[in-house]
Amino acid sequence: MKKILPIVAFLFSTANAFSQVVALDFDGVNDQVVVTGTASLCPTKITLETWMYAKSFSSSPCADCAPIMWHQGKGYRFGTGNGGGVNIQLFDGSSTITLTSVVTLSKNAWHHLAVTYDSSMIRMYVDGSITDSMAKTFTLSYSSKGADLWIVDPATGYGGTLEETRVWNYARNFKEIREGMFKSYKSGTKGLMLQLSYDDGVAYKNNTSITTLKDGSGNSNKSTLASFKLQDSTSNFVLGRSYCDTVAYAKYSISRCSKYVLPSKKKTITKSGTYQDTIKSYRGCDSVMTIKLTINQPTSSGTKVTACDSFVNPINGAVYRKSGTYKVTIFNKAGCDSSIAYFVTIGFKDTNFIYYDNCLSATLSNGTTVTQSGTYVDKFKTYLGCDSFDFHIVNIRQPSTSKRKLKLCKFIICPTNSSLVFKKPGVYYDTIKNVAGCDSAIEYTVVSASTYGMISATACNTYKSPSGKFTYTASGTYYDTLFSMNKAGCDSFITINLKMSTATKLSLSPVACRSYKVPSGVQVVTTSKTVKDYIKGYKGCDSIEYTINVTINNANVANTRSVNTLSATTTNSAATFQWLDCNNSMAKIAGATNKDFTPAQDGKFALTVTENSCTDTSACITFAVNGLKEIPANLLKLTPNPSSGAFVLNCLTSLHDVNISLVNIQGQIGQTWSIRELKQQEFNVQVSAGVWYLKISAKEGQQVLPLIFE
Repeated sequence: MKKILPIVAFLFSTANAFSQVVALDFDGVNDQVVVTGTASLCPTKITLETWMYAKSFSSSPCADCAPIMWHQGKGYRFGTGNGGGVNIQLFDGSSTITLTSVVTLSKNAWHHLAVTYDSSMIRMYVDGSITDSMAKTFTLSYSSKGADLWIVDPATGYGGTLEETRVWNYARNFKEIREGMFKSYKSGTKGLMLQLSYDDGVAYKNNTSITTLKDGSGNSNKSTLASFKLQDSTSNFVLGRSYCDTVAYAKYSISRCSKYVLPSKKKTITKSGTYQDTIKSYRGCDSVMTIKLTINQPTSSGTKVTACDSFVNPINGAVYRKSGTYKVTIFNKAGCDSSIAYFVTIGFKDTNFIYYDNCLSATLSNGTTVTQSGTYVDKFKTYLGCDSFDFHIVNIRQPSTSKRKLKLCKFIICPTNSSLVFKKPGVYYDTIKNVAGCDSAIEYTVVSASTYGMISATACNTYKSPSGKFTYTASGTYYDTLFSMNKAGCDSFITINLKMSTATKLSLSPVACRSYKVPSGVQVVTTSKTVKDYIKGYKGCDSIEYTINVTINNANVANTRSVNTLSATTTNSAATFQWLDCNNSMAKIAGATNKDFTPAQDGKFALTVTENSCTDTSACITFAVNGLKEIPANLLKLTPNPSSGAFVLNCLTSLHDVNISLVNIQGQIGQTWSIRELKQQEFNVQVSAGVWYLKISAKEGQQVLPLIFE
């Protein structure tokens, strides 16, 4: 047997040593890694983790806008900010759930950051310890599962170094988070969706030939470097956590028996002395140990023993019933094995062992009745003088009682007796054999497992009961049953206090100029008609229902030209007019307030008309004074007027080289004619009903005649 004496160790080092040599530095200005979006990077349960080192957090403009891992489909955004805190944002399909750490990260230090979500709980880890959590049940959602994953946002800027950035499709536990701090996983590891180790380049060397990063997950995610300089001490591959520039030293004082194997397993020592050994720490760096070793030696001794029937070893309590040599090992004064030999001679004696196994009581062979388990001894001497014994070894088995509670839906079968069926609540009994083989009385308390509940509900127009069997349209108290639906699989009886919201109905009759916007603002009416509008209440129900009889008025700003005169076409006798000079910042022309306006010179003019409680202005009209003289109107005659399509133009004197146009009040030409000499001419046209104008131009002058078509 060996005993290890206490070890006194003094361990010291000048730097930490970790598990990776190369990392990737981001300059905090525009560096970024873009991982091409795939559905595998959009899990509903998730773990995000990375090692990070920041000299400063000031490159970010706000406390939570320096994301290290940001899915562009809104699903997740994980990183830091200018306050040095850790922030996670998860998207539930309509809003963002945010958790911010209570701890602040240290500058100029490596930190391991991780966050998990398992569909009901968000947990945040900093350096392997849980710092924050939030209970929240929702489905992690994405606006686009094809959107890219950004490693660092170039706009808000994370300035620092990253190692071992990973995405998992499940929520890793505390032990797995701790394991992942010092481990790089094999390709194809279950649940690993992305693993960027950033060991693609050489630290501080020219790496401009590298444009993408390897994905160690086995999923071949394309990860593109964007805006990195890749040829200096920043914005490039740099030394990571495992750059072991120091050695850890330790001193030990150790005592061993016979021999000692050095920690490196390279040598076995059998003599006392001072030795040195070197091993690798669990993070991959050298640890040099100076070991002061004391080697102690084992001892041995022997003794003779004579006994009747048996001998009990005083050291370990072993019972020897046969003559022989027996050895036992203990620690000597030096703490090493001490072997003691017992040379034992056993004298024979008569010993009987009688076993009893009964319920409640047992009667021994000597006539004694006992009620408790135990060993009862009858003693006498053998002819050799050794004690002889009858050992009565008694095991008394006891009956038992127990109580169980059963939940009843409609009926329940007794668990210990299938012939017993309990159909209502109460207390029932059954008797069976217990594990000891004695009677066991069981008391069953049967209770109803049905549940009762009450809900208060508010609805807009209709409400469907929880069971889906009833639809209510009025406020009141209702009752519903969910059959076999509670946690125990039994009926749930529900009382529903229902409040039904109804809309207030109002009528409006607005009169507006050109257009009218309804109260809700969702519709603009431009013609006279009756429309419906609804104002929603705070619960989404219609609060007000409007019936709106809208009257829309307009001002008619159409105009025509007859030779050198411009004329408004409106027939409203109550209309007022104002002609404007477009070339003079739309200035009003003094005295030009009649329906007709004859400009004295070329220019651009517009017409403002006020009628039907509306005021409107026409587009600017380019006008050039016409030098042709006007044919006297009494020399021309149109018959019939109004016309259904056929009409005759009579001239008292002949006109030559005549051009005739038929124009509506919008200035649109319906038909044209060219006539060498005009004295009398018949026409037949098909145009829409309304006022038209026959424009006549000849060598002798020009004229415009109104013509009404029915």
